Amino acid sequence: MPRRIQALSVFLLNLLPVALLAQTTAPQTMMSEDGKYALKIDAQHHRLQAIDLPTNTIVRELNLHNKEGKLATVSALYRNTQRQSFIVVFKEFAELWELSYKPKSEPVYQGWVHDYQMGEGIADTRAFAARKTPLELSLDCFIFDATGNYAAGADPHGKLQIINLDIRRKIAELQFSHPVFPCESSTENTGSTTVLHLKTRDDNQIILIDMKTGKRLTP
Repeated sequence: MPRRIQALSVFLLNLLPVALLAQTTAPQTMMSEDGKYALKIDAQHHRLQAIDLPTNTIVRELNLHNKEGKLATVSALYRNTQRQSFIVVFKEFAELWELSYKPKSEPVYQGWVHDYQMGEGIADTRAFAARKTPLELSLDCFIFDATGNYAAGADPHGKLQIINLDIRRKIAELQFSHPVFPCESSTENTGSTTVLHLKTRDDNQIILIDMKTGKRLTP
């Protein structure tokens, strides 16, 4: 009997989506959709390693700390296919990092929107530069809209925020009386926007949200 239970547990675990696993334990490696790059978490040394898979060489290493030097561990790791980037969020501080693997990535300026729109400051032009979005609270369980430009994440207390990755800030916030799970939810591309079919603790209740505006929609 114990062997049967163990085999069943392994089978059920294999059925879980990557996004759901990321909510509890971040995958240690994420590959680009073309199989050219991988992003690996080196938890022991608190760093990320971007690896060129055809040559098996490390093209970039990034230390996992914020601007105050506080070290962090990765709570979730995602691939944003539409933007050709990896998304990283942390347990110890509220930030979202986007690491682009586009063939020609734009230079990354840290700081306020005005600074990098005006080309001010020092740009990071190397591959896998981290575009850092400060968050108001630690979020997990992310999902992305059809364009990849909007990310919806939740905390354990029923708060949902939608982040615009282009301007690097929150554009909407909704508070629910129970936990919500965007990473376990589905999306619907209507052409003009993406509708999030938000899953709640009650499996019979699905909440519809416009991911561009954060407004709740009537079914």
